Amino acid sequence: MRRLWARVWLRHTALVVLVTALVAVVVITVRDGDGDNGGHLAANRAQLRKACDGALPYEDLKRLVPDGRAGELTQHGTMLEPGQESRSLLHCSLSWGDGYGVTVHAEALVSNVPEGMQTDDLLGTAGADGTYVAPGTTGQYGRRGAWVVAECVGGLRGRVRPTTDLYVAALVTDGEHQGGDSEAEREKRARADRATALTGFRTAVHVANAITKAQGCGGAPLKAPTRVLDTYQRHNDKADRQSERVEEPGRDLRKCGWINSRSLPGLMPGPWTTLGDIEDSGLVSACQGTWDDEAEDNDGTQPRDWQITGVEAASWAGILGRTAYDSYDREGHVPGWGVTQDRGKPSGDGGNGGSGGSGDDGNGGRDRADAQGEDRISSYADDPQLALWARSVCDGRETYHRVSVIPSILIEDGATATLSAKEHAKLSRTARTVLDRYLSAADGWPKSAGCRDTKVLGEVEEWH
Repeated sequence: MRRLWARVWLRHTALVVLVTALVAVVVITVRDGDGDNGGHLAANRAQLRKACDGALPYEDLKRLVPDGRAGELTQHGTMLEPGQESRSLLHCSLSWGDGYGVTVHAEALVSNVPEGMQTDDLLGTAGADGTYVAPGTTGQYGRRGAWVVAECVGGLRGRVRPTTDLYVAALVTDGEHQGGDSEAEREKRARADRATALTGFRTAVHVANAITKAQGCGGAPLKAPTRVLDTYQRHNDKADRQSERVEEPGRDLRKCGWINSRSLPGLMPGPWTTLGDIEDSGLVSACQGTWDDEAEDNDGTQPRDWQITGVEAASWAGILGRTAYDSYDREGHVPGWGVTQDRGKPSGDGGNGGSGGSGDDGNGGRDRADAQGEDRISSYADDPQLALWARSVCDGRETYHRVSVIPSILIEDGATATLSAKEHAKLSRTARTVLDRYLSAADGWPKSAGCRDTKVLGEVEEWH
């Protein structure tokens, strides 16, 4: 009986050894076929520590590092090779395949920030889903990743022209987030997107701080963000799967509370809702107010033609101010555009000339309307409004302010509407009132930034 049992045991052992060997051969064959033999974790983590001149945040990114494939690194820039002819202080891409990787780009800005900077961009309404901000950080996260700006008081090296402005962009890819379209799957993807956005912001901030430290910029480093907010969130309504509800975290912020019909004569009476940017930045701020025609306490009264049902106010400091002004200039929406040869540069004298150029009394646009009489506005004009620009010094930086009043007007396709000199004068007066109220509001951004020495630059009729 023992001999029989021994023969059975030997056969079983031989079978197990044979199967194990076959499995090992299959695994090795598959890995060799993919060119991926594993065992790369230690080398990949060491590469992550050293890549990009050691500027990457190792603790934030190490979770992305795989064992099964070697990382691929490409990098260049004047910080890596001094004397190199490159716009980049640092450009670095590290990839581990299967949708995992990180790319950073940093440059000393001698021109504008390469991002949208108009009021809609600040509020997150220009893009829709997928735009995130990190409160306390000047920048945004979108389809191309996160971007931030930082200041280098001591000046940045690496460009021919001296500059104190640093721009850093970071794109972190955390695999492919796929799944069904159920509410649970959508929420899961949203959590993953928020995590990726936060990692992107933290990467950009870490790189910015590494550069400013290496260049001896002085000043405090940027604070690493700990959370992100979606500026525009869509959710399925659980009671009605066919409908969606929208959440905007910037609704009814204290800094925008000055926009109401009680404190601003000329606005449509009744309830108003406000929306503000949520960057909580010392360099930029925006508010938008809209008459709420769906409010429960609305008495059903509808606005008449040219009655103001919308208000905007925004401020941009430093290089962001120049970027915003130039962005509106490209659309012909700055004071004096198309009238003076130096169309992109306000004269600073309070408005000599221009499209409704305004002096310190803010009445230039009214004078133009009086002189020319009626103004005709085409149905093809996109969101007609009257804007008023000003310039101040806020926290020691040159700062541009833009406010606008948006009238209610319905124009049939192909038709035109007539704006009388009297109605134009009302828009001008209200725009100036809005500017004064914005600059003086106790909880507003200009007051908190200590804005002073304000000079009104002029009006812009945004319907031509």
